[in-house]
Amino acid sequence: MTDLLNALLRHRVGCFVLAVGALLGWLIWSARGALPAFVIGMALAFVLDPVVTLLQRRRLPRWAGVLAAYVALVAIVWALVAFAVPPIARQTRDLIGNMPQLGAALADIQHGIEDWYRSLPLPEDLRGMLDEAIVRAEAAFDEAIRAMLGPTFGTLFRTFGFVFGLVVVPVWLFFVLKDRERIPSAVAGALPPSWRDDSDNVLHLLAGVGGRWVRGQLLLGVAIFIATTIGLTILTLAGFTEFGSFTLVLALIAGVLEWFPIIGPVISAIPAVLIGITISPAAAIAAVVLYVVIQQLENNLLVPKVLGDAVDLHPAVLIVALVVGAGLFGIGGAILAAPVTAAGRDLYRYTFRRLNGVPPADALAQTSRRQTPQLPALPDPALPEPPAEAPA
Repeated sequence: MTDLLNALLRHRVGCFVLAVGALLGWLIWSARGALPAFVIGMALAFVLDPVVTLLQRRRLPRWAGVLAAYVALVAIVWALVAFAVPPIARQTRDLIGNMPQLGAALADIQHGIEDWYRSLPLPEDLRGMLDEAIVRAEAAFDEAIRAMLGPTFGTLFRTFGFVFGLVVVPVWLFFVLKDRERIPSAVAGALPPSWRDDSDNVLHLLAGVGGRWVRGQLLLGVAIFIATTIGLTILTLAGFTEFGSFTLVLALIAGVLEWFPIIGPVISAIPAVLIGITISPAAAIAAVVLYVVIQQLENNLLVPKVLGDAVDLHPAVLIVALVVGAGLFGIGGAILAAPVTAAGRDLYRYTFRRLNGVPPADALAQTSRRQTPQLPALPDPALPEPPAEAPA
């Protein structure tokens, strides 16, 4: 017991900081209903900060740069509402109005699949097992969709905290952007001196992953929206004129679902394929080919250049992170699964190097460049060994 008390006294500053961090974590978790609004504000901070920094380099004070960025953002939102929302809303109404026709086409396909399945010469035991498995799969799919949508909508639209957060986020965002350069030093000043280099590096890693991911996803979403609009326009001119009535809403769906890795592009193709089914089999095949081509171009050309190392994760890891995030936090967890996993990867690599005695600056540089330790080169057996030096 005495040794434990002595250890606590030696590390009393660190214990105090950890206790305060635990208290702050508990308070944040208790007020988690308001967090989605601040997540949106943080995403806007990542988008607007480069603009404010550029204006600052042009001799404009940061507070004036923040106001100028606010004016530009309001102008962009107004332009979208004035010119883009009306046609998208009209096409959305048309798409909803065509839902009975889409439902009838899907029902015909379902009946055809069921008739084919019933015509298979299967033993009764095997058919009973397959029927039970299909029922369980449908129930699991419905439950997964409900679990994904329920927590998010409950948090966003049923809590006072989110609405209050939306009101205060613009003011909070102004001070974050204005004092962005002083925030790391303020955080470091609240920590023990021996922790300050590591805290600066951790903030640098988190800001790097978050900033590149948010800006990259916005660029990818816009690129997918434009590419889908062009592709559907080409299909319309090729003779599948029905696509022209829903071009903008289908492109918007594709651009928004781009924020969901792996499964988002697959889900975004479903409405276009369903519309193609109501036209002809050739139209459905053309829609599938179009979305596959767009995703291949994106994965091989855009993603490596736009996102780079921000979310350099294997697809298998991304799928697991997506499922876990959606199961824990709904749609918000699914969207943030990729950057949170990438940030955790970088923190692990940085901490691993620091625990192995690498100085903070070198650990940060190696983590940022994704460097891995190099093994010493082995001597070539084909070359003769150099002669040993004679002792002096």
